[in-house]
Amino acid sequence: MKYASIDGLKISYEHYASRTKANNRRVIFIHGTGCNARVFKRHLGVLSTRHEVAAIDLPGHGESTGTGFRGVADYAHYVAGLIEHLEWEGCIVAGHSLGGGIGLAIALYYPKSVEGLLLIDTGARLRVDPAIIETARRAADGEDFLPPNPRRGFARGTSQEIIDEMNVIRGQCSPHVTYKDWIADDTCDFMSRLPSIIVPSLAICGDEDEFTPIKYHEYFRDKLPNCQLKIISDAGHWPFVEQPELFDHTVLEFLDGLRAT
Repeated sequence: MKYASIDGLKISYEHYASRTKANNRRVIFIHGTGCNARVFKRHLGVLSTRHEVAAIDLPGHGESTGTGFRGVADYAHYVAGLIEHLEWEGCIVAGHSLGGGIGLAIALYYPKSVEGLLLIDTGARLRVDPAIIETARRAADGEDFLPPNPRRGFARGTSQEIIDEMNVIRGQCSPHVTYKDWIADDTCDFMSRLPSIIVPSLAICGDEDEFTPIKYHEYFRDKLPNCQLKIISDAGHWPFVEQPELFDHTVLEFLDGLRAT
């Protein structure tokens, strides 16, 4: 991991320079609720064969200091700070779930940093089941309760090994920070502002995603002025770990299309 000092916090991140002589594109990945940059580690290695890539530990996650936030705009401030730290004049912002909401916030509040968007199993509005927020609150308060179904959000055919790996990563986040993340999700709403985001965009969705279903991504396709839609079969809310090869192919195809234009 590498580190940057941004607005009083130590922010950790992964960074892979392109293995080709020319850095065709620069891409920064933003993880979702209760996660960290490790969820993208495999993809950084694959994508760096042709592009320069990075992935951030949001404040309070992974090895970054801080205690998290209850709104996507605060998180966006630190991602934009990391883009500046990397001395990138512009990049593709790739966000999963909560990270997608943060990506939209960056496109709106720091538009000079954004050349394109990858919106991965996310939404323009991220309403959360009240039962999930209540469970997160109880966990933050240290209460005893029946844990949620660990398979929720994954496709029916996703292996238990993959699910266990993801749950280990999610289990590393403080319950207090995860609770704040869920509130940041629930208060995220950019539906009315999508028409003003004109950069090339790609919405990617697992066909079995119950958290941010296909209709959320069809909304991106219809309301973002320059957005494509890709649905990945046999994947839930985590297509980049459930169908990694297809996910990588989809992302590389999108980036190649940007290079061609």
